[in-house]
Amino acid sequence: MKALFSIVFVALVAISGAAWGEESYPWNGHAAPFTFLFGNHIDEHQQSLVADGGFLEGFFYIAFTGETLDGYPIAVHGTEAVGWMINGVPVTARLLARVPGHHPLWCVDAAAIPSWPGYTHFHWIGPPEHADRLKVGKYYEGYLMKLTARETFFFAAFGGYVILPGIDFASHANIVTDCR
Repeated sequence: MKALFSIVFVALVAISGAAWGEESYPWNGHAAPFTFLFGNHIDEHQQSLVADGGFLEGFFYIAFTGETLDGYPIAVHGTEAVGWMINGVPVTARLLARVPGHHPLWCVDAAAIPSWPGYTHFHWIGPPEHADRLKVGKYYEGYLMKLTARETFFFAAFGGYVILPGIDFASHANIVTDCR
């Protein structure tokens, strides 16, 4: 069911984008249908909706800096263009560590991870606004997400990553399943 929904969702977005003369869904400030809010800083660069079954569908946005690195256009989180399409499943995760300059490290039960590849990024719902206020050892509700990049660019965050079209396994990876 989820796979079918994802295919239909991506097709509808592609058709809608073509009708607007755009390559992807433009930032609309969380107007319908992409009204889901995490309630913290991630809302500054994501738009999504919660579909049937509680699955998250939407986009992570980027802004190009106008510079290049080794021929790749440099981008950061922003609202200029879709950098990634996101698919997410609701999970509970335990914060293992806050990592300055990187995403926090989370423990996710291996049984909660979908069998489809790419679910590597967890983000919590609600406060606190930023990761530096998360409590190590505490459990948080949120979404485990798969990010699928739309185009090639250099993502200038978290140490920097060359992003290629397709599933992005690395740039936002922040989970482990061995939580000893």
